[in-house]
Amino acid sequence: MTKIAPLALFLIIAAFFSTLQAREIKNDYCDYEMVVSTGPSRGPSTKLKVILEAIGGDDINTTNVVKNWGAMGPKHTYFLPNSNDIFRTRTRCLEQNFCVVLIQGKKGELKPHWYINNITVATKGPGVIDRFKTFRFISDNEFSSLWPGISDGECP
Repeated sequence: MTKIAPLALFLIIAAFFSTLQAREIKNDYCDYEMVVSTGPSRGPSTKLKVILEAIGGDDINTTNVVKNWGAMGPKHTYFLPNSNDIFRTRTRCLEQNFCVVLIQGKKGELKPHWYINNITVATKGPGVIDRFKTFRFISDNEFSSLWPGISDGECP
């Protein structure tokens, strides 16, 4: 019994610090960078809403990705054919990896001829947070709905 007591105490302390570290991650801020690689046709000219959803349901969203995240300067034209556009933000860290990207524009603005090759999301933050993920369209590259999902199948 005396050998079990120190082990039990160690496990309780380890669980406490693990929980404390998980809570600290929620309060920390991370840098997010999203690179949108467009296809052969020009993208929307109006507001574009992007939601990055993580495993477990947490998400980061913006109602105007160009205005709020655009990192290529105020005179840059985003979503030109065959280009890579960079968007950055700093916000709370999410504990889990992203599993889906949702995009919304005005009705009819995204389809029928705007293509995205892929979207890459990089996350850097305190501790060991250093994630990099590329999302490709579920079907073809052309938008077929108001809320097209770009996923790699990790969302439950």
